[in-house]
Amino acid sequence: MEYTFKNQIIIDNQKIGFNNPCYIIAEIGINHNGDLELAKKLIDAAVYAGVNAVKFQKRHLDNIYQKNILENPTLESQGTEILIEVLKEVEFTDDDFKKIISYCKEKSITFLCTPWDIPSVDFLERFNVPAYKISSADLTNFPLIKYISKLKKPMIISTGMSTIEEIEKTVDFVKNENVPLILLHCNSTYPSPIDLLNLSLIPTLREKFNIPIGYSGHESEITPSIMAANIGSIVIERHITLDKTMKGLDQAASLEPNDFKKLVQEIRICEKAKGNPIKKMTRGEILQREVLGKSIVCSSDIKRGDIFSERNIDVKTPARGISPQYYFELIGKKSTRDIKKGEYLQMDDLK
Repeated sequence: MEYTFKNQIIIDNQKIGFNNPCYIIAEIGINHNGDLELAKKLIDAAVYAGVNAVKFQKRHLDNIYQKNILENPTLESQGTEILIEVLKEVEFTDDDFKKIISYCKEKSITFLCTPWDIPSVDFLERFNVPAYKISSADLTNFPLIKYISKLKKPMIISTGMSTIEEIEKTVDFVKNENVPLILLHCNSTYPSPIDLLNLSLIPTLREKFNIPIGYSGHESEITPSIMAANIGSIVIERHITLDKTMKGLDQAASLEPNDFKKLVQEIRICEKAKGNPIKKMTRGEILQREVLGKSIVCSSDIKRGDIFSERNIDVKTPARGISPQYYFELIGKKSTRDIKKGEYLQMDDLK
């Protein structure tokens, strides 16, 4: 099946594309620490910041890890041991998710979620989520991607921890499924060092794959994310927290509410400044031009038949006559009329 490229993708009635406002996602992830009230506060913070959507994560650990590792996490690396313990502690119940989704509807903000396994997809489908986010860790998980592809909903895939060859293979796989796809450039270090973000890859990915490209940032600052939006990212995803010093794996790489709000505001200002690729004087510029612009004027009286030369013409402000750009074209021509000193020359004087 030939892939149908979509310049514009719709998620929950929001148009996302190169000519639309940047779609901004506040990744709550597991920053709620398993506390439903904290999750609601994070949703409130996202609404305050002015984002388009919040995103959570849904997983069933027994579908992700082998049984012996879950029973004894010390069999693997220390990192795996710590991660499993945290995930066991923070995972919401199905009832909790129902309440979160209901709260998002109440606050008029789009609920998105990253399913880490197929049973989580089935659960989320009960709520008709408008799109699916695939984590960087699952960019190579073709069984999961295939399962989600059958739903024919927009898919957003992060590219952290992946080689360009793996990204190519996944993009080809999803294109073959003919699913609306947004690819997010990403560095999966928490927090990410600024000098390793390689944001210049964003327009390269767009040109290479001919699909919309976004950015999932894990840096501590907001400037790189603003830059990403300015060079073509149609989606910006950042983690949100109430306090960077809170307990949790992702808190340090997250933005606090005021910083997140500033990020959104700065992106919106840049979008206004971006405008259209045309050169046209504004009304204000026209007024300024009249005051500050230059004209060719007569520096002495000129009679009909006299030759224009550097001795009888000059350049002066304001811009009420012929532009100085025609100064050297005028030199050597005969005047077709009598002109007084100080009078502005006009286009007819070039003939």
